[in-house]
Amino acid sequence: MKMIYRIQSAILCFVGIGALFGGALAIYDPYGISFGMPTDVLKTGPFTNFLIPGLFLFFAIGVGHLISFIFVKRRLKFHAYISGGAGCILTGWILIQCYIMRSVASLHVIFFLVGLFESSIALYMLVKLKLFPFTKKGQMHSF
Repeated sequence: MKMIYRIQSAILCFVGIGALFGGALAIYDPYGISFGMPTDVLKTGPFTNFLIPGLFLFFAIGVGHLISFIFVKRRLKFHAYISGGAGCILTGWILIQCYIMRSVASLHVIFFLVGLFESSIALYMLVKLKLFPFTKKGQMHSF
């Protein structure tokens, strides 16, 4: 289980730091000149520039993943749920991004798979900790 925590922590930290930098760049230059992405890729979506996607990338993905990293590293209550949520948000972000841009690049596939892997690790943690689909006492949740 120790290795699982290390892998999940590394993924959360890597994605979080990368998203902070990417989001900050999109906020600083919402027209994409400095990072070579014309706003034409957004023409089929609701945005005219990268400001709103940059804010989402910075806060929801970047800060969210780093908060999740802290929860997993310290094994705080709900850490497996939070890291699973971070993985789901990442996969959702990639799906929406591909839909808006009407294209799929290799990085989309890579980060989609990373998000699925994060979510899978979180589910594994929940099962091992007997938090899903069980309670702490080992009984099934009643719905």
